[in-house]
Amino acid sequence: MEKNSLFHGRYLLDSLLGRGNFSEVWKAKDTKTDIEVALKIYAPATGLDDEGLNIFAREFSLVVNVNHKNLLKPLFYDTFDHKPYLVLPYCERGSIMKMIGGFTEKEAWRLMRDISGGLAWLHAMNPPVIHQDVKPGNIMLSNNGNFMLADFGISTRLRTTLRKSLSLAFSSAGTVSYMAPERFGKDNTPIMANDIYSLGATVFEMLTGNTPFGDDGGLIQKKGAEIPELKGNYSQQLKKVVTKCLSDKPWERPAADQLEKYATTGLEGKNIIFTDEQNVWQKHKRLFITSILVIVTCILAIFIGFNAWNNKTTAIAKEQEQAETIKAQNDSILTEIKKLVAAGDSLYAVGLIHDEGYETAFIEAYNNYDNAISSGYNLQNGIKIPNEDGIKNKMHNVELKLYDAYISIQEKAKVFADDKEIYNEFKERAANISSVVDIEKLKKEINNTNDSI
Repeated sequence: MEKNSLFHGRYLLDSLLGRGNFSEVWKAKDTKTDIEVALKIYAPATGLDDEGLNIFAREFSLVVNVNHKNLLKPLFYDTFDHKPYLVLPYCERGSIMKMIGGFTEKEAWRLMRDISGGLAWLHAMNPPVIHQDVKPGNIMLSNNGNFMLADFGISTRLRTTLRKSLSLAFSSAGTVSYMAPERFGKDNTPIMANDIYSLGATVFEMLTGNTPFGDDGGLIQKKGAEIPELKGNYSQQLKKVVTKCLSDKPWERPAADQLEKYATTGLEGKNIIFTDEQNVWQKHKRLFITSILVIVTCILAIFIGFNAWNNKTTAIAKEQEQAETIKAQNDSILTEIKKLVAAGDSLYAVGLIHDEGYETAFIEAYNNYDNAISSGYNLQNGIKIPNEDGIKNKMHNVELKLYDAYISIQEKAKVFADDKEIYNEFKERAANISSVVDIEKLKKEINNTNDSI
């Protein structure tokens, strides 16, 4: 393909904007609409066979309806001469590559807010879409100043198809400098937390001019390297958020929607409350509120009893006040129970996805259900926990999932017995499960059930 040539009888090629392992991106003019576009042509030299083209079409059908202001959505998809191509909006300001090392703190917050918002949309799709290659070259600057994520929808299967067609001698998906440490392990299945790490590495580079671990990315971190300090006159909040994104443990990184909230709060200059660093009040708020309400109720009861002999009308009024207080307390506890159960349901759904560290979601779901039952014991006037048996049944379902996870993780530990680092990590995860549920009890229950069958 050459400048001033007509591609597919419609797009007049103007200039080559970039070239990657799989594709070329051209600035072009749509001769039918007279509009400037970006033309991304895959396998430009060899093209794909019919099977490859079918896979390509099916994979891109998953993201055809993406509609988010921070995702650069393709305008059109077609093939020409066995070469699949996308027609994309042309961003005159290009990618943020030319801004590396020149970002201010405000721009860093905006970048995290915009791109994590786009990632949250992709991760929430069914099935989830994991970008796998978040980096400055794939982040465009729109004409109105928004950061937009490009090149999403290229799944592992599609990358494999392109590699085979182009005979590329590498097996990883993504750019090494931005790849998380777990991508260099034996199980390198893409997970959502990979994208968060890559975004953290991108922000680090935009501020400092260099990626955190140079050309080797998370491979260096996997070997024990510590996260480098984000040097410069930046707030502790920004440094902490970037460090959390670069954690070597995927489950310690914030989810995309949580990172979007952190960045929005940081951009507004407000104090970020991290979900894993709550203060004493936040951790024990329910207990404090319950205790205060109990104390208030006791004081009111004493006061009503003391004044009952003096004025019957006053006593009745106080009794009504006490009843209202108890009702308010019950209403508050019932609301708390609903929130705990809803949070448990959401965490249970997250666990079912079986991302890395999924057992943590099941453990948190179990604790939420358990806290809901415990809160119900504070209900007064004969009020019962709504659907108590149903909540207990959910707890039991989570116990069974944790038992399955425990068995699976123990088996993986045996497989990696020769790799002490991985072996110890699996054993620690198994120990976390056994600290929450009675593994032996569940084992007997499952065996009894199988015997009865």
